Amino acid sequence: MKKQVFIALFSILFATIAQAQVTLNPRVEGRTSEDVTITKVELTSQYTIISLRYEDPVPSIKDRYLRRMNPSMTASNIAIDPESDLQVNSKGKLYSFKFIKAEGIPVRPAKRDVRPGDVVSFVVYFERLDPGLEDFNLFECRDGMDNWHCWNFYHIHIKNPALKKNAKKTPAPVVAKKEAGSTIPPLTVLISGQVYDATTKEVIDGRIVLQKPGAKNDTLKTISSTGVYRKNVKPATYQVTVIAPGYEPATATVTVKENAVEKDFYLRATGAKPAAAEVTPPPVEPTPKEAPAEELKAEVGAKVELKNILFETGKADLLPESIEGLTQVVEWLKANPTVEIRLEGHTDAIGDSKANMKLSIDRVTTVKQYLVNNGIEASRIETQGFGDTKPLVNSTNDQQRRQNRRVELIVTKK
Repeated sequence: MKKQVFIALFSILFATIAQAQVTLNPRVEGRTSEDVTITKVELTSQYTIISLRYEDPVPSIKDRYLRRMNPSMTASNIAIDPESDLQVNSKGKLYSFKFIKAEGIPVRPAKRDVRPGDVVSFVVYFERLDPGLEDFNLFECRDGMDNWHCWNFYHIHIKNPALKKNAKKTPAPVVAKKEAGSTIPPLTVLISGQVYDATTKEVIDGRIVLQKPGAKNDTLKTISSTGVYRKNVKPATYQVTVIAPGYEPATATVTVKENAVEKDFYLRATGAKPAAAEVTPPPVEPTPKEAPAEELKAEVGAKVELKNILFETGKADLLPESIEGLTQVVEWLKANPTVEIRLEGHTDAIGDSKANMKLSIDRVTTVKQYLVNNGIEASRIETQGFGDTKPLVNSTNDQQRRQNRRVELIVTKK
């Protein structure tokens, strides 16, 4: 009897261990904060459980002096964004695994005060990663939004073997699903943009009024000190009016269909001389021609920004001006037949973060397809989209936003 009980308990323990896959101190290729580290990733039948450690750095002598002079600086605060998720870019498609709950750390807008030298261990639960996905990103939030400091991790490597062929599970893309007996909620699409002074090109804050025939007006404000506005709306044609103190109102007709829409406004100061065109963005400065093939080096880790690879606004369609630069990349790859590369796509921070992520993936996929169509083996090209999570500069105007919209090429094998 005792032997049978022992065998039963051992079987339960073994099944539990087999079901829960644990990776201690997983390898992470990149992160946005040195204050937070991942100590463990555990996969159960239900969750992806990530254990993290936050350590508030001990301030320098200068910081200590400033904190003594300003008591409000003696503590900072931490929290987890409920919109955070795990994302996997697999074969040109984006998969998302949502945040479930957290232990040991509050969920925004709540917060926890920490002081220099404090160490906080906490655990965050997400939906279970599908078997076979062993390289994922943790997008906690977008840096610079609402004054929160984000903890984003890139290329977290874990043990998560694929199921056997007869039990293979294909991950589901990030799309709305219709379950039996349920109805899909009405589709909403993001409309966003930024408001500028037409003369100085500086961002300004204001009020945006969305008007749709037969519906009540919808009013929103720009995000403080950024001039950025965002609103999810139902597909329709809207009259969008922007009002700002000291400026003449500006109105434009915007048609929203299936894809996110970006519309910037340039306001004239009250009493200013009329401009040549109403609510028209300044002419785009010509992008200087560059020779990326000459800049590229066949050394692992070598990186170059393909500045003359251009796309239609908000789309993944290549502009004709891109062909010369892409041709040079093709020639360089043919001249270095053993080299393998990774194409990384980035967008600016205007619009929905997940839509930006998909756009960045679509764009590098388009570039890869061009290279393949011109004789480069697909196995030599890896793609990765980062959306708006890795900006080069904090964008407050259109010039800076252009810097953040880019495709980079990294040599991964010599």
